[in-house]
Amino acid sequence: MKRAIPTMVIAALSALLLFFPVAASASTINMVGSQWTVYDLIGSQVQSSHTTTVPTGGVEFPFPNATGTPPGYTLELLDSYRTSLTTSNTLTAKINVVVTSGNPVFQGNPSGGCPDSSPSLCPGAVRLFFESNLPQAASVFPNSCTATNTNEYSFWWSNTPVAATQATPGSYYQFTTGGTILPVTLEVKLDPRNWSDECGTFGNQSYAATQEFLAAIAKIQFIGVSFGSGYFFANGVGVDYTTGTANFQLINYSTS
Repeated sequence: MKRAIPTMVIAALSALLLFFPVAASASTINMVGSQWTVYDLIGSQVQSSHTTTVPTGGVEFPFPNATGTPPGYTLELLDSYRTSLTTSNTLTAKINVVVTSGNPVFQGNPSGGCPDSSPSLCPGAVRLFFESNLPQAASVFPNSCTATNTNEYSFWWSNTPVAATQATPGSYYQFTTGGTILPVTLEVKLDPRNWSDECGTFGNQSYAATQEFLAAIAKIQFIGVSFGSGYFFANGVGVDYTTGTANFQLINYSTS
């Protein structure tokens, strides 16, 4: 199964900055709407906007209309992060899917090939994600996962078979019709075996991959969650507005 996101999405979401990472222990990311950016794919264009702050804690945004003209899908929700992490750290996000009207039905971007491609990830799922600023990253992103793709190891997704439910934490949460009654916890340790990169390479797949993963978590640039379906982890998820509407809430995000 491919983990990659479309080339234009990677290019649009990446702004390679120079920074000096600091080592981290346990920390909670500030949940202020203006600090979190949501990236939507509307038609063929990636659009960005800030989330809004939830009065009771967290940030939120509305899912776009997957049946609109043009259709819309949320790709990623990110915040800048300039702290160096290690394999002893764990990423944790508490999320909520809030119904704002009707009984919303979620739809993944058709590029994922649902429902035949990967029924367990249809109609869509949200998972932990981080992007790093590795020195080998180029300014032009290749359109395939080949030996010339020097940017592969800058993008990592939580990838274990453990699905999060409203009762137990996991690596990803699969959307179902309607919202969540209780918050859902995404929680994954930064063990190389728990993460795969842009081309679907696991962090423990080879010695080289492990070294790249270790370099990536030591130089994180953005941290957050991504939305995808079928073959992809970040090709986008939306809502069929003929059935209802829903907001995604990120209640908290932390490293420990």
